[in-house]
Amino acid sequence: MAEKAKTSPKRKTAADAPQRATVDARRSKRQHADAAGLQVMTSTVNALHNLRGIVPLLAQVVGPNCEIVLHDFSRLPNSIVAIGGDLTHRAVGDTINPFALERIREGADRDLINYQVELEDGRVLRSSTIFVRDDAGVALGCLCVNLDVSDLLKMRSVIDALTTSVGMVSNPVVDPPALVTIHETFPKTVEDVMAETVSEAIANVAVEPNLMHKRHKLEVVRLLEERGLFLVRDAVDYVARELKVTRFTIYNYLNELKEKEGASGASSRKPASRGRGATAPMKKPKSA
Repeated sequence: MAEKAKTSPKRKTAADAPQRATVDARRSKRQHADAAGLQVMTSTVNALHNLRGIVPLLAQVVGPNCEIVLHDFSRLPNSIVAIGGDLTHRAVGDTINPFALERIREGADRDLINYQVELEDGRVLRSSTIFVRDDAGVALGCLCVNLDVSDLLKMRSVIDALTTSVGMVSNPVVDPPALVTIHETFPKTVEDVMAETVSEAIANVAVEPNLMHKRHKLEVVRLLEERGLFLVRDAVDYVARELKVTRFTIYNYLNELKEKEGASGASSRKPASRGRGATAPMKKPKSA
């Protein structure tokens, strides 16, 4: 068998210099971009990690009627990574609630400060939700502060009644504008979040699933998409079961809604978060 002829490596010449310079420049640019991306990712992780350490301490500083919760959107739907206090009986690893999902879907473009929440047991919270963003303005998580003001409100009612009955208020002070008070829930599991959100959407359509036509089911899916439910993994399968259709039908509904939105020239939404997965404009503030 004849031996293969040996070939010498191609010698670099002066004519190759511009091409080599271009390749080297591209390689250097790509390396810088990768390094910058890694640096941003690292700083983001560090920011959330640092917040995790101070959340329990902040809750202790404020006192026993305070709860502070940190959500990491990269862990959706089980996004709670730190919590101090026990007003809503949640723990690390518990799920995000429907209100926060809706805010993420809308773009999480503004913080919510000092709104009022009424719990199922009658307690009243003064709440704030502050989003943690990266340099591009994308929401990475949120810090939620809840204060139980139930006793303070009762005390205020008693004081107002007493001072009025004995004539101490000759020139009544005008109360500040009333805060919006809403009923809020804090689901413990992803299934609870999906069940609550789907149930509300079906109630809005006011037709039982087994009696729904396509237009009813399409409206349910539209409401759920607006509320961000499809950010949750396995939400498509859950909704399909509740509406008694296949998961492919749900995807078809979502595509149809997207096409209608594009045709109507609907305004584009801001990037929501770096969470995993796929509500109406903000109506009333709720606690996260």
